[in-house]
Parts: sequence; structure tokens; C-alpha cells
Amino acid sequence: MKLSPKKVIIRLSPVIVVGISAITIRIAARSLDVWAWVPWILVYWAIIAWLAIWGGGRESVRRWLASPQGGWGWSALAVVLGLLGLTMFFPSWHLITPLHIFIPWLILALVNPFLEEFYWRGLMLDLTRDWSTWVRIGYSSAFFALNHLFGIGFTSVAARNPVFLVNTFVLGVVFSVIYLKTKSLRWLIVGHALADLLGLSVPVFLNLWVPPG
Repeated sequence: MKLSPKKVIIRLSPVIVVGISAITIRIAARSLDVWAWVPWILVYWAIIAWLAIWGGGRESVRRWLASPQGGWGWSALAVVLGLLGLTMFFPSWHLITPLHIFIPWLILALVNPFLEEFYWRGLMLDLTRDWSTWVRIGYSSAFFALNHLFGIGFTSVAARNPVFLVNTFVLGVVFSVIYLKTKSLRWLIVGHALADLLGLSVPVFLNLWVPPG
């Protein structure tokens, strides 16, 4: 079966996304240091938003946000995974109290889950349907983790920690399974938002929180 040029581009797009993200943060870090995460994430968001709309379209977005199919347990799992960050949040919540940290932390949690789930789970898993299930999941999840490593990992100590990389990959795998089981991103977005909030995303980006040891 011959693939359309659009499908070929979408399937190869994780390489482009990771590459552009890596270049952006390295250039921005020359003058902005740890605040290089701001231009990095804006460029990253713009690329994956465009790919999701171009590759999936409005109909896909409506389908991704529809009610989940199957048992409720899969949706509950997405939320539970997001809540695991409570163990990190409770002892360090004071890091988000300055207004210049709190506002970006809140904005990121409101925007990032939609765009990342649309692209890494919705679009990438939809447009690789003819691949075996675990190849689809592994491909999307591996690049999801690598994007964090080569992107924000350039300036963030925590984001380049091997434990963080493994956790990001595993989260990508489980979220992918949940999407394939439920055909919906609705509760994955909620779980992802909780992970960004409770995982202290912006303090991590700014090295205000670093792994113990």
C-alpha cells in the first residue's frame, strides 16, 4: 500500500519535532539560561499543534475529546497516574508561590496536556494503524521521552535524569494503551494536566526542584 506524502511526513515528524526542539532550546539558552524553556515550549507547541490539525483535522479533535469507550477503569488509571505526583508536590508546593512561577505553571498545565496528547497519542497512534500495536506504542513513547531529554533536558537537571527519562517513556506507553482501549483522550488530558501540576513542571524547568542526591 502506497502512503500519501502527508502520512509519510506525519510518521517521520517525531524526528523533526525532537530536532527543532533541541535546536531551539540550545539557541535560547545562550541568552536566557534556564528560562530558555519559554521559547522552547512555544516553538514546540506551535509545531505539534499544527501537525495535529493538519494531520488529524477538526474531526479527529472532536473524536479525541469524545466520551471514552470500554470500562471506566482505564480512564481512572489515567487520573491515578497523574495523582502520583502528590508525593512530590506536598513537600515542595512552596516553589510555585511566587507569581512569576505560579502563572506559567498554571498556563502550562492548561495548554500542554491538550497539545501533547493530541500529537503523541492521538495523531501518532492514529496514523500508524497498519503497524503492530507495540511498535506503534514504542515508537510514539520513545520519541515522547527523547523530546523531553533533548529538549528541556538541556537546561533542566531533573529532566535529564535517567529516572525521569524512564518514567516519561513508561507514562507514554501506559497512556498509549489507555488511548487504544478507550478511543478517547479526554481523561488522558486530565491525567496529564495533573502530572504537570503535581510534578511541579515549571520549578523543574527552572532547576528550583532537582532530584535528591
